[in-house]
Amino acid sequence: MKTLPELDKDSVLRVSRQGGVAAIHSLSRPREIEFAQCDISQRSRICSVLEGCLPLDSSESGRGDQRFYQIEVRYPSGEMVLKVPEDQAPGELVQLWDKGELL
Repeated sequence: MKTLPELDKDSVLRVSRQGGVAAIHSLSRPREIEFAQCDISQRSRICSVLEGCLPLDSSESGRGDQRFYQIEVRYPSGEMVLKVPEDQAPGELVQLWDKGELL
């Protein structure tokens, strides 16, 4: 299983919804969150959501008509991509994708 690297103010998170029979770009609605724009509390909450998604990461995501959330994390020393099946996605991840923030 992947582990979440240390994320700091230079990290960027991008969440999009992918897959399905008709892959329509407007339905992916990518959201990009720059950690530099977040306070420490927001960063901690986002990291908790990402840690909860680590065991859900699946290379099988997107087969057939299954949708999935693609999470791209860019940080100073590299990049990580997770694919979480839509039917297993935590509510907080859906909220990040839908609103671009955790409420």
